[in-house]
Amino acid sequence: KNMSGKKGDRRTVSSGKLSKTSTRPTQKVATQNVTFPGPDDEHVRRSGERQGAFQGGARPKSRNLASRPSPRATPVGHPGGNTERALVPKGDQRLMRAGRGGGGPVQMQQGLIVPKGYTARPVIPAKKAELISVARAMNDDFAGKVKTLFDPEREAALAALRTGIYIGWRCPEFTWDCIRVGDMSKCFCGHLLNQHAKYTGKSVKVKCATGGCECKAFAFVPGRPEDVGEFWFQRRRDFDPSTWRAKCRCKHPHDQHAANAYKPCKAKGCRCSQFESNFLCAACDRHWEDHETFFETEDMRRQGELPCGQDYLPFAEMPDLRNMVLTGKEDDDSPYRALTEGEGPIPRALPFDNNTPVAFGGQKKPGFRPVYD
Repeated sequence: KNMSGKKGDRRTVSSGKLSKTSTRPTQKVATQNVTFPGPDDEHVRRSGERQGAFQGGARPKSRNLASRPSPRATPVGHPGGNTERALVPKGDQRLMRAGRGGGGPVQMQQGLIVPKGYTARPVIPAKKAELISVARAMNDDFAGKVKTLFDPEREAALAALRTGIYIGWRCPEFTWDCIRVGDMSKCFCGHLLNQHAKYTGKSVKVKCATGGCECKAFAFVPGRPEDVGEFWFQRRRDFDPSTWRAKCRCKHPHDQHAANAYKPCKAKGCRCSQFESNFLCAACDRHWEDHETFFETEDMRRQGELPCGQDYLPFAEMPDLRNMVLTGKEDDDSPYRALTEGEGPIPRALPFDNNTPVAFGGQKKPGFRPVYD
């Protein structure tokens, strides 16, 4: 039928009807084997594409689809067809591969979908994380850096072994110390522990001995960025470690807060009523206000199932790291042997009392020798 009535226009419809003359075929006409010869073929073809005039489905949204060429996406009457790629539903992918002769059917092996004839080898995580080897590969002079990082805690641990007074900073429910505290550790008031009053293993509140300080009890606060996991400060060229201070959420450091129970900020114009740390402990990822400072004796730690004796040394359970902390060398354990096997060795953290038998005879290594009157 002549659709437009114009002379020379030979657009025809083999089936179906049009309600009015139109140069843009509808979807119904497009699915009924429409041919478009004539002078306006290119215009009509592009219009048909915009309307989704594809037999068997709509025009794909993207031209960059990694799937098979679909004959359904070829307009009827156009030789050569469309070279675009069409989407393939997930459920038809296996049938598609089998029909094309590529890949063949698939099968399930240990929760993985693999083609038949192939063996799946799932990735199994290591039972033991090789953290030391990875850290050693990523850091030059790894042993020296470990020793520098743990110098304050090593000195605190050795002092505790000499005096029998253990000072630890931890959350009350923990059975380990996040940081070992020594005489050079800093208090919230900004003064060191050795600037406070004398203390014992049973001290609860150790007042500050510096004149004019209102601190009534020593409360450890991290004095290095490494203690809160901020290691990038050390990489700055002009960084001065002595200027670093732990800060509150109000952005003012701890020494600008009052050293009383509530610890409000003293900075002019600041409405902060209580110190709330803007950092986390590098050992447990909890805030400063969740921790407390404990003064304890060896017996108190044994009763609380806390490490003491030679087990109080940093990385006591990992000999390689322990040697690095003590000497800066992985294979040098002479200081540790001197502490544990020399004169007056450090006892292990094992429960014993006056009724515990001691094997004096048969000792091949030097150790404690009783003297009888």
